[in-house]
Amino acid sequence: MQNSIQRHIRPVLLFFALVPVSSAPASAFDAADFKALKTGVTSWNSYRAGLPGRFADLSGAQLKGMNLRGADLSNADLSGADLGSTDLSKARLDHARLDSARLSSALLVRASLNGATLRNADLEEAVLEGASLKGALMQTAVLKKADCAGADFSGADLQETNFREARLVGAQLAGADLRAAYLWRADMSRSDMTGIRVSPSTVLASGSYASQAWASEHRAQFLDDVPKPVPAVAGQALPTGSGKGGNSGPGKTGSSGNLWRMSGSGATVAYDQVLYKKLKSGVFAWNDMRKHDRAMEVNLREAKFDQKNLSYVDLAHAKLQGASFRKADLFDADLRDADLSGCDLREANLEKADLGGADLSGVNLWRANMSRVRLDGVKVSGSTILDTGKKATPEWAGRHAAVFIHE
Repeated sequence: MQNSIQRHIRPVLLFFALVPVSSAPASAFDAADFKALKTGVTSWNSYRAGLPGRFADLSGAQLKGMNLRGADLSNADLSGADLGSTDLSKARLDHARLDSARLSSALLVRASLNGATLRNADLEEAVLEGASLKGALMQTAVLKKADCAGADFSGADLQETNFREARLVGAQLAGADLRAAYLWRADMSRSDMTGIRVSPSTVLASGSYASQAWASEHRAQFLDDVPKPVPAVAGQALPTGSGKGGNSGPGKTGSSGNLWRMSGSGATVAYDQVLYKKLKSGVFAWNDMRKHDRAMEVNLREAKFDQKNLSYVDLAHAKLQGASFRKADLFDADLRDADLSGCDLREANLEKADLGGADLSGVNLWRANMSRVRLDGVKVSGSTILDTGKKATPEWAGRHAAVFIHE
């Protein structure tokens, strides 16, 4: 009997060992608040009215796809909550906490989020048409391809926010802090940018970097990048850039803004800063440089490329150990014989990329797009996490013409 139980337990334990552990905030919401919200908006608003002065706790709650139109969620704690595809049109979210919340494809038409905190929030493809986000704190939030037409971001903190291909037609950005923000291909037509703050790391809609001349022309302020806060461990400060790029755990939303930004003055980095700057100036210029100097050694160890557009980039034979490519676009990239050991490639787009002969030992490919990728001769190990979340095995290597390295 005992042996039978053990035979059933082992596969279950193995399954959990292979599935990446999410580092998303644990569900710590108030059960009564959660139950009241599930009953419907009318009941919820009455429930809130009967508890004046009390902040609702819905942190980490699973609210995906719900109809919360017109809900009073002002001052509520929704940090880490899943609100993907939820209808929050005309909802009141003033001063609500939405840090690390998932709001991808959510409807926030004419919603009020004045003074709300949305640090690291995922708003990709969300609809914020006519929404009010005055004074909102949105550092490192993702608004890629979001519809923000007519939205009011006046005075908002948008440092390192990713607005790639977002629609900001007629948006109010007056006084907003856009230092190190990423605005590539965003539609900024008729938007009010009076008094916005930009920095040398702000990527404009054109793909170029903000400059003093651009700021003067657009009545903006040109300022230096704000140094990132230094984390403390056991009472000691860690040197900036001392660790490997990326965040741990597939559930954690990493820094999402303009990650070409350097790590601050005097930072110790493992990569060649001259080459890093050349690559950030543009992929096609980089490829042209490599074409004329094939013998050049490329050292970009531990560099951060999270959410960067690196389509068609030539990184063949490059030394990229420990680099972070979280959610980066590596479509049709040349990574032949590159050393990618220990790299973070979670949710990266590797469609049509050439990885022939590359070292993928210890790489994390969880949820990466591996469509039509070339894997001939790639090196994997027992610590390589595949796009499925499972670890590489000799059998997998055999099926994909790869080489399995026994660590």
